Amino acid sequence: MGLNRESITVKKLSLEYHEFSRTKKTPWGSIDGFKALDSISFDIEEGETIALLGRNGAGKSTLLKALGGLLRPSEGEITTYGRVILLAGVDPGFLPDLSGRQNIQELSKAYGIKENEIDDFSKSIEDFAGLGEAFDRRFGGYSTGMRGKLGFGFITALNPSILLIDETLGVGDIEFRKKAQARLKEFIRNSGTVIISTHSLGLAKELCERGLLLNNGKLVSDGEINDVIEQYSSMIK
Repeated sequence: MGLNRESITVKKLSLEYHEFSRTKKTPWGSIDGFKALDSISFDIEEGETIALLGRNGAGKSTLLKALGGLLRPSEGEITTYGRVILLAGVDPGFLPDLSGRQNIQELSKAYGIKENEIDDFSKSIEDFAGLGEAFDRRFGGYSTGMRGKLGFGFITALNPSILLIDETLGVGDIEFRKKAQARLKEFIRNSGTVIISTHSLGLAKELCERGLLLNNGKLVSDGEINDVIEQYSSMIK
């Protein structure tokens, strides 16, 4: 890979949400702000796989959405190098009136798959999802499980420079989940830079060498994964 270079740079990132509330003192209501992220800074080198840890409400999803370009910072700046994909669910934008195959072929163009690679890309997803003849049926008629399999297959067939994962995915039956977990691990290993938000400390230890720990919107720890897990574990006891 040559000399290490930064893949993500975050400088004094803050993000404030605004909520409408009504009390006896403010019968007409008022808009109150709270910081979901509070002056966060870190650098991530190309090729790192990092676990993002923290209790529910710590700011993990907000941080990933900001890194993925879905939320605009209130303060500070984010710089990313390369193609960023946020995996936060299993629907990359399927249209109900198209078949599974048509959705894959149309969406692959939007996600940057080259024209001469689309057929092979589509075939790999068809084989993985295992939908049989339903692959050519209208997507709107799919069950939730079928939609999850197709979406998971599509997303994990991509090749991002930066991969952001918001929690692990549980789609399909038990047999498919085992298959999906193996594919997800391979997907992570083949991606350039990875940040995975997870409550599974076992998965974090297995896949990551570094951890970021958030608490109440602040970055409270950034270091070797075992040290960060130990700090997180003491926090949730």
